[in-house]
Amino acid sequence: MSTQAQERRTISAGRKGSSAAQWAVSASMAPFAFPAPIRQIALLMVLLFLSVHTDYARAADFQIQPTMLELGGGVKSGAFSVINNGDESINFQISVKAWNQDVNGKDVYEDTKDIIFFPKIMTTGPHEQRAIRIGYKAPLSVNEKTYRLFVEEIPSPKKEADSNAKSKISAGITIAFRFATPIFVKPLKPQESAVVEKLDMTRGVVKAMIRNTGNVHIKLSSVLLRGKTADGTVLFSKEIAGWYILQGLSLPYEAAIPLVNCTDLATIEVSAKPENLAINRTLNVQKDMCAK
Repeated sequence: MSTQAQERRTISAGRKGSSAAQWAVSASMAPFAFPAPIRQIALLMVLLFLSVHTDYARAADFQIQPTMLELGGGVKSGAFSVINNGDESINFQISVKAWNQDVNGKDVYEDTKDIIFFPKIMTTGPHEQRAIRIGYKAPLSVNEKTYRLFVEEIPSPKKEADSNAKSKISAGITIAFRFATPIFVKPLKPQESAVVEKLDMTRGVVKAMIRNTGNVHIKLSSVLLRGKTADGTVLFSKEIAGWYILQGLSLPYEAAIPLVNCTDLATIEVSAKPENLAINRTLNVQKDMCAK
């Protein structure tokens, strides 16, 4: 059976790596023989695969250095290097957004005039390195300001044609990578602190809310949840990958504890691991917390 399909996808690379970018994928497929529900399921499986393979500090044939930029404290400018490791020129478009987080920890972006940068469009030749210059023009604040620099590859017509020609399947795929690199502007008097603001369990699901109580961002390497019996035996343990928590904000973490373990627990401990802090809290387990 012969099928014809075309897809275009734009992927933002590096989510959990130090560049901390997200994967964003948009796709459209021309009609072909399979029913629509099957096509949708197949597409969702592809998107899921892409969304969980995001721990990259480099993508395609280029990379960005450094992976973050700190301004403030007398430093009002800096630069990123875009390094083309490939054998062909790459075109880029560049933008900067103010970066915040919602109540669920999802990144939120808005336009900003605080950051000036140059260039906004550029071409990097084969094995060439070019600079993106950054400047901060707003006054320093009592709280840290956070931004992201977006460097997005613009697929060339030749690259699209080559991708389609080399494809061994009926669908030609064009992939464009985008980095979202953090820019932090330190406050007048940086203060780093965080707490486990809330820790509880209902129906066997333990939930921990970690709040950044300082005026600068923190980055958690991981969050560890452990359930212990009265004699200290560990019956349950789960380590969850951490992420940035911007100043003044909270991020929830949770885990389901199997009933066979939950009813024997006396305590649940949560510990988070930012670079310069120790964040811990203990919950005394009651039997009704495990009831389904």
